[in-house]
Amino acid sequence: MQGHRRRQWNVLPVMTAALLVGTLVLPSLGGALQRLISHCMTLVDREPFAFGVFGVGCLAAAGGGAALLLGRLGLGRVARTFGGRVLRLGLHLWPVVLLTLIYPNASLRMADHDVGNIPLTTFLLAVALTVPWVGQAVCMPLYRVVGSAASAGDLEEARRRFGAAWPTTFLQAAPLLVTSCVPLALIMRWPADALASYLLLVALDITFAQTLVLANLSGSRLNWALAWTGYALPVMLFPTFWFLPPLLGLLTQIVPLAKYLTANLHWMSVKETVVDFSRGFLLGAVLWADKLFYFYSADGDFPVGLVFFALLPAVLAYNYYFICLAPGFDASVARLRTAMQDETMDSLRRASTALAETVAQSVRRTAFLGALFACITSATLAGASPDRGLLIAAITMSSWLLLMITVLSYKLDYIGEKLCGQVVGAFYVALCAIAFAGFPTESGTYLVILATTSAALGVVFVVFRRAWRTPEYNLFWRHALAW
Repeated sequence: MQGHRRRQWNVLPVMTAALLVGTLVLPSLGGALQRLISHCMTLVDREPFAFGVFGVGCLAAAGGGAALLLGRLGLGRVARTFGGRVLRLGLHLWPVVLLTLIYPNASLRMADHDVGNIPLTTFLLAVALTVPWVGQAVCMPLYRVVGSAASAGDLEEARRRFGAAWPTTFLQAAPLLVTSCVPLALIMRWPADALASYLLLVALDITFAQTLVLANLSGSRLNWALAWTGYALPVMLFPTFWFLPPLLGLLTQIVPLAKYLTANLHWMSVKETVVDFSRGFLLGAVLWADKLFYFYSADGDFPVGLVFFALLPAVLAYNYYFICLAPGFDASVARLRTAMQDETMDSLRRASTALAETVAQSVRRTAFLGALFACITSATLAGASPDRGLLIAAITMSSWLLLMITVLSYKLDYIGEKLCGQVVGAFYVALCAIAFAGFPTESGTYLVILATTSAALGVVFVVFRRAWRTPEYNLFWRHALAW
């Protein structure tokens, strides 16, 4: 049974490679894909009800068939676990779904508005590209301070620590937020009032992101969905009031945390905070640096829809990893810790092998799912914009490579190999700066990024394999021997 399972999962790299080839090749067939999509849309227009019933029926049949099969195999518990993880994943992806549905209509209502003579859509795009990257840096100290209490299940202590550290962490991050304005001032020549508004909105969005640390660590997906619903409602109802979304989102989090915000403030040392900020900034750079540099080089006028949808497969696979696969990894680490403390050497070896296999399996699954989404997205975008086939292939493939570098870097960071991910992040920032400054075409820029990140992924993968070959040593014994 175990041999069959191992052979089954070893097929995934082959399937992943085939999907990645499709991701690169399908955009060259953009004209044919466009005709196919047009034909399908014509059929849907003619018989929309029939196609709707057919689609719902297919989904119901697939779900019912899967449930019946799991029941026949005696895997009811697996089905319930899988269903629970799908629900958690759906709640975690709620902001992606909600804002994707709301924003196209909202952007039409923003068309004639500006902030300091900067079009409102360009202003909001600058903020949207900055916050995920800077937010990863600013939230890192809170994850460190609150993480141990949340992992132990002591949510009361986690809230108390958060209330003590949150205001001071935000103040310590102020120089980083101000620095994010520099490229807009020097490269894009934004006026002072637009820069001030930009800084205010970035600060509000970062504050909102910090309040979500507790929801992430506690696994409260309903609280997460509630926060993002509060954020999205003003975008739908009052899209030109750009400061309202983070304020309403903050309100959903601050009200239940109010009593903890009066606790004695805890100032972390400058050294610890700078180290955390640097780690978060460099790890976040891998997924976000090229988008922001693209925005700067194009003076804000770049294909937003294409870039967003090319990134979407990476976002979906990234969230799938953390919501559906990370819990199994945490359980394997706990089993290894127990084996080290209480069991025989044979049990320890089995637990170590199981953990290494769990890690490898989670990487294979994430790579496959990301490649599947990338292939579908690449074909769809090529059908919609056949004249941009090369750019679509390069951006979509680059996003998959960056996804895998990010996941492997987190695995290395977890096991104590922190330097590799940070070096790759710094290298990628430098690469993006050089590529977008030195190449006149967007396709050429992304081809350079694609080639270079392919090599970078190979290096990171070699370090990852070496580090996780003996997890019991790198996780525990190495630290004990150093002590």
